[in-house]
Amino acid sequence: MSLLQMSFVGAVMILAIIVIRVLTINLLPKKTFGVLWGIAVVRLLLPFSLPSVFSVYSLLSEYTSVIDAAKGSQAVLALQTETPGQITTMHNNLSSTANTASVWTVIWAIGMLISAMVFAIVYWKCQQEFQTSLPVNNDFITKWLNTHQQKRTISIRQSSRFSAPLTYGILRPVILVPTSTEWENTASLQYVLAHEYVHIRRFDSIKKFALIIVLCVHWFNPLVWAMYILANRDIELSCDEAVVRLFGENKKATYARVLISMEETRNGLTPLCNNFSKNAIEERINAIMKIKKNTICSLILASFIVVGTMTAFATSANAQPQQAESVEQNKGIEIVSKPDHLPQIADNFGVFFKEGGTPANIDTDNVQTAVPVQTGDIHGAPIEKTEVSETNLPKNNIIYFDTEAERNEHFRALEANVEKGLDRYAGFENMYVDIDTSKPITYIVK
Repeated sequence: MSLLQMSFVGAVMILAIIVIRVLTINLLPKKTFGVLWGIAVVRLLLPFSLPSVFSVYSLLSEYTSVIDAAKGSQAVLALQTETPGQITTMHNNLSSTANTASVWTVIWAIGMLISAMVFAIVYWKCQQEFQTSLPVNNDFITKWLNTHQQKRTISIRQSSRFSAPLTYGILRPVILVPTSTEWENTASLQYVLAHEYVHIRRFDSIKKFALIIVLCVHWFNPLVWAMYILANRDIELSCDEAVVRLFGENKKATYARVLISMEETRNGLTPLCNNFSKNAIEERINAIMKIKKNTICSLILASFIVVGTMTAFATSANAQPQQAESVEQNKGIEIVSKPDHLPQIADNFGVFFKEGGTPANIDTDNVQTAVPVQTGDIHGAPIEKTEVSETNLPKNNIIYFDTEAERNEHFRALEANVEKGLDRYAGFENMYVDIDTSKPITYIVK
């Protein structure tokens, strides 16, 4: 998959998650949305996907195949009526497309570097601020650290340069609190520390880093920016839910008041930190007050949504098996010869059969404007006729291919030979040993 294809598929999935989020934000466990965003991140970073018959793209493929079948004969007629001026325009358009692709690659690389530099500079500035912090030493903090030990050493520090608590660091996590914190108010402080401790246990700093990587790669996609914002919100919502479940649902109002009291405007952007500070505060308060116990129904619904979303939007179209067509399906399809105004191609093209018995939609860009390829890269060779052996099809001059892609690549190779001044069939003598190239050739995709 190309980057644009990955971005498009990812955007479709993001839209689906946004719709699910709007409809079920207060019905499902908040971890559900973290899992969905994680699947979207993987989909945006991996250049491949597993095919599935349940993919939305399989459904779209079936729908478009019906349309292609209905338009197949029109495509063949269009090939016959091309004018020399249109062919020239087609070549010019291809050159323009190649130049556009090169310019697009440069623009994308520049955008990615700028995005990465912005995040790197902001985090470097935050790190400079972090280094000015001082350790916190009091009985409550010492006791809290002793009862919340991890394999990774956790430290609590204070700084006057930050107005709200946050967590940073992966291997040696640090909970940073403002120096204005009311240390004697341990009832409120325990909620703050519990929230940050959940961030540490869940490695939320790594999640944020992954979101930044995706954002830098797909900086041109506005839906990826939307995902970055919403995923960060859901990280906070999930931590709020965990804190409420830790202290009990009867503490929801108390925790919400602590959240409001600790809310301050952040000093700059801290992209790799987890904050107890402003992050769609109204949404967080509403979500806290609507937290309910997880039920079997909510867990089943969450599992169904995750599996269904992943299957439908993270997989690709299922490969449809190609089968040889029967004579009754192909009956009446006339062999189509190459237009006379294409002198650089010396032979005739035949009918290209698709599933359903209709002529394939001939891509004149692929046929007329080949790209250089190596003979060893060409796939497909004549095979013995099996199902396609009826009298209505030619007895000879038939070449079979496993897929349309193999057939199209073969056409490109033949054209490349002509452009290099070679014999059109150079390198394919064995393939055409029984083929009369002075007569129409029937190319059949099995």
